[in-house]
Amino acid sequence: MPDPLRICLFDADLSTEEPFRAPFETLNNVLLMGETSTWDELREWLRHGKLDMVAVNLGEREQQGLAIVQRIVDMSPGCGVLGVSRRTDPQTIITAMRAGCSQFVPWPVDHQDLVAAVERIRATRSTEVRTSKRICVIGSSGGAGTTTVACNLAMELAHVTNRRCGLVDLNLEFGDVGSSFDCNPAYTIADVCRQEVEADRLLLGKALHELPCNVSILARPNKLTEAIEVQPERLESTLQVMATMFPFVVIDLPRSANPVSTIAVRTADRVLVVTQLGVPFIRNATRIYDSLLQMGAAEGSVEIVLNRCNANFERIAPEEVEAHFGQPIFAMIPNDYRRVQTSLDFGHPIVADAPSSPARLAIQQMARNLASDQVTDDQAPTATAGFFSRFWQRPAKVGRGG
Repeated sequence: MPDPLRICLFDADLSTEEPFRAPFETLNNVLLMGETSTWDELREWLRHGKLDMVAVNLGEREQQGLAIVQRIVDMSPGCGVLGVSRRTDPQTIITAMRAGCSQFVPWPVDHQDLVAAVERIRATRSTEVRTSKRICVIGSSGGAGTTTVACNLAMELAHVTNRRCGLVDLNLEFGDVGSSFDCNPAYTIADVCRQEVEADRLLLGKALHELPCNVSILARPNKLTEAIEVQPERLESTLQVMATMFPFVVIDLPRSANPVSTIAVRTADRVLVVTQLGVPFIRNATRIYDSLLQMGAAEGSVEIVLNRCNANFERIAPEEVEAHFGQPIFAMIPNDYRRVQTSLDFGHPIVADAPSSPARLAIQQMARNLASDQVTDDQAPTATAGFFSRFWQRPAKVGRGG
């Protein structure tokens, strides 16, 4: 059985003899989230992405009802709208559809008509995001490869699930997510997380920078001074809205225990600590691990990722790291410095330049493990660049020399 359809009722008319909610209470496999007569209350439901459908009583004051329909469509384009009216002339129905009603039923409501309309809306919602996983990535020190892992992980998640992935650069002062994809987004996280701004799907839809690899970037501020404009409470609501838009949201974290990072990690599904097999790296990884728990991350959510493994300078074995943290290593990414650095220099994902890179294949396997319930096929990790290489064309072999 499909998930219950989450419905809110909007009735500003209040002139019907029978309660507006009565016909909807007879429906199967629906969840009535509430009933309201004010836009402010409905906006809160929409802003947090809790609705699949809004049934609007167009009522006697039809223009007011149509204005509400237009507001719903503008704020939450993916939400289905069912118009209900006593007037059933063709012009009324056409006007309601043009305003944004995806379905229309006359009042008094016929049960079979209502069931058919709701099921048509349910069918359009089958691909909408119902659950979302937040994955935070943090490095044990500078140069650990955190941003490279975060960016390529987001891209591989989009690839293996065949759905869009959100990528947030929360290193507000010195983040490199945009540089990793050689892009300069017009809007940044500062534009949507200021004190006076309320994030919603419409605003985020404009602020996110869409990449051809199915990744949508929320970039760090352009100016250092704008970092202080990002308010923790606004970030929290922004991440809640992004959870309604993407099945996965990857966050590139700074190495600091600040209120903004705390908001991101305390409800994260996974927090990946990227480190290397060196004593300074492991010491810092231990401090970060403990700090993440103090910030509210669930202990079972914090994982260790070893980057640049098999380098010739390693003096620590992976088994020692597992014994130190008392848990298995989540992933080991082989050292492939030359090809990874080339991808960074050109602002390309690794797959565009080196699809068979061991580092790329290890990150792809991480994505498959994280998205095991959403992977679109049963194939083993592939080494083909496929779709991605068409969008990142670099000059022929410049910088490829030893």
